Amino acid sequence: ADHAGQYGVPLFFEPLNRYETNFVNNVEAALKFVALADSNNIRILCDLFHMNIEERDIAEALRRAGKMVGHVHLADSNRRAAGGGHTDFGPIARALREIGYEGFVSAEAMAGPGRAEEAARMTMEAFGKYFA
Repeated sequence: ADHAGQYGVPLFFEPLNRYETNFVNNVEAALKFVALADSNNIRILCDLFHMNIEERDIAEALRRAGKMVGHVHLADSNRRAAGGGHTDFGPIARALREIGYEGFVSAEAMAGPGRAEEAARMTMEAFGKYFA
């Protein structure tokens, strides 16, 4: 965190779901872990795919994280582009506005063979609908 801070950038820490690690799996655990580092330069990268598995309520978890949210990965419940699964992005977008999040929301989704253009279109539609 200190090294990243020398360059004026934060260090992002991303909780992953239980199928990928048994270390830190949700926002609550990430907040505790980041607090142990005792640095003002660490933020949480909130990946909506992992949150769909680990959080009871994604929007509420984002509210709990508050100003600690440093970046958001947009993906649907099945790691497809937004709209390819069952995630309701409306409450998520509202929660980000409520906490005053002004950072980036980037797509991190699997397109599937021959579906890159469709995934890009779906992602851009979701950005326009929920995050514009």
